[in-house]
Amino acid sequence: MGDWKEYITELLTNYWSIKGRPDLFQDVVEHIMELYPERILEESYGQDRTDVVLLGEAFEYLQLHCTSALSSEDLEFMALTEKERLLTMT
Repeated sequence: MGDWKEYITELLTNYWSIKGRPDLFQDVVEHIMELYPERILEESYGQDRTDVVLLGEAFEYLQLHCTSALSSEDLEFMALTEKERLLTMT
């Protein structure tokens, strides 16, 4: 099954949907490599459980590092606020 980092990268690629952020994807891969530098989980958990653990770690990493991300609602509010500001300037 190839090397460990390749495995992690391929697994996460199957679930990754954030376009245009290969840097963030790489950060997630590196984070998991720091936590699990070797293919040791499979011995304890088996393949399916290992995948769940890795995906959980990726999800947790993104939650911790994306807390200041803007939602669609945030962007709409900002656009409305800016529009109101521009209208009051005239």
